[in-house]
Amino acid sequence: MNASTLCTKLAENQLQGRALYTRHLKTVVGGLVLVTLVMLVMYTTPTPTALILSAANSLRSEVLMAGDGAEAQCRPQHHVMFLKTHKCASSTVQNIFLRYGYTNNLTFALPGGGNYLGNPGLFKAGLIPKNLLPPSGKVDIFAVHTRLNFKEHSSVLHNDTRWVTLVRDPATLYESLFNFFHLKNGYNLDLSSFSSQPMSRLMELPRYGGKFGKNQMLFDLGYSDNMSVTQLRQAIEELDGLFDLVMVAERMDESLVLLRHLLCWSLHDVVVFTKNARRQEVKPTLDPQTRQTLRELNSADALLYDHFMAKHRRAVLEFGVRRMADEVSALRSLRDEYFEDCGAREVKGKDSTLKFKEYSGLVSSYVTSNNSDQNCLMLSLPELPLVDTVRRKQLKTLEEMRAPS
Repeated sequence: MNASTLCTKLAENQLQGRALYTRHLKTVVGGLVLVTLVMLVMYTTPTPTALILSAANSLRSEVLMAGDGAEAQCRPQHHVMFLKTHKCASSTVQNIFLRYGYTNNLTFALPGGGNYLGNPGLFKAGLIPKNLLPPSGKVDIFAVHTRLNFKEHSSVLHNDTRWVTLVRDPATLYESLFNFFHLKNGYNLDLSSFSSQPMSRLMELPRYGGKFGKNQMLFDLGYSDNMSVTQLRQAIEELDGLFDLVMVAERMDESLVLLRHLLCWSLHDVVVFTKNARRQEVKPTLDPQTRQTLRELNSADALLYDHFMAKHRRAVLEFGVRRMADEVSALRSLRDEYFEDCGAREVKGKDSTLKFKEYSGLVSSYVTSNNSDQNCLMLSLPELPLVDTVRRKQLKTLEEMRAPS
C-alpha cells in the first residue's frame, strides 16, 4: 500500500471509533493480582502476603464492574504540548498524540518536511510554514522534536494547553543515544572505555552534530548542558512549574494512566505499541562502573530525573496504589487485545518487504493484517510515515478552508 492510498484509507475509516474493543474489563482480572503485588511492594510499606492477596482478590468485582463513569465528569482536553525528549520512549508517546489528533480532526505544529521544529537551535514560531498553520495562528497539538522555548512555543499554543514531557534514567538514555546515533564514529571512543577515561576529557566531548551529547534531556528542554548547581536547581523548579505531567520511561504504563486522567481521555486513547525501541537482544549490558561513569557525566540530567521520579512516586500514592494497579492491568489487557484484534505482528530487524520502516534495523517494526481499521493502521506506523500522513491531511484541510466559497 503506498502512502497516498494509506492516507485515503485512514480518512475513510476515521468514523469507525473504538467500540470494537470492550472485552478488556473481562480479561483484566488475570493480570491484576500480580500487578497489585508489585505496586504494593513498590509504593507501600511491607504487608503480609495473605493480606496483600486478600486485598487483590477484593478488587476482582470492582474491576469487572468498572466503567467510564469517571470520564463523564470531565471534559477531554484537545490542547497538548508534548516536549519530545530524545531516547526517552518519546516516539511511543508521540504515536498516542498523533493518533488522537488525527481521529479528532485537531491541528498540529508541523514542519514542511521531517519531524523537527527547532534543534539544535531553540524553537521559533516562524519555523512552522504558513500553509501548515491554522488561520488563528494557534495549533491544538505540538508533538514533534523541538527545543523548548517557552515564549515562542506559547505563541502558537492555546492558553489552556496541557504541557507534558518524558524523562528516563540518564545512564540508560546516554547508552541508547550513543549507540543508536553512532556517536562512537564522531568521538573515536567506545562506550565500554568511558570508565577508564578522565572525567575532564568526557566532559569536553562536543555535542555530536550539534544535537546529541551529555545531559540530553536538559538540552532538549532548552537549557545549557553546562550549568552551575544554582542554575540547575532553578531550571528544575521552572520545569516543575511549567509541565502538568512529566512521564517516566521506566514507569511507562503508570505514566500513561496519569496522562489519560490529566487529559480526561479513555484507556483506548492511550493504548500504544512500543515505537523506535531497540530489541532486548541487541541492547548491551552496562557494567556498574560504566553506569556510574555515565551518571556522573550526565549529573545534571541525573538531578532532573531523580526529581521527577520522586514526583511520579508521590503522584502514584496520591492516585492510589490499588487504583493504579487496577488501571495498569486494564491497560495491559487492552493493549494485548488490540495486538490480537489488529492481527499485529512484530518484524525484527531489516526487512526489504516492509513498506514503512523504522529508523534502524536495531528496532522492531509492526505489520497488521486488519487494514480496514484506522486505529490498527496508525498503531503500526513508524514515526515518519505517521507524521507524513498527519501532514498531508492537515495541508488538505487548511487548503479547503482557505479556498474561496
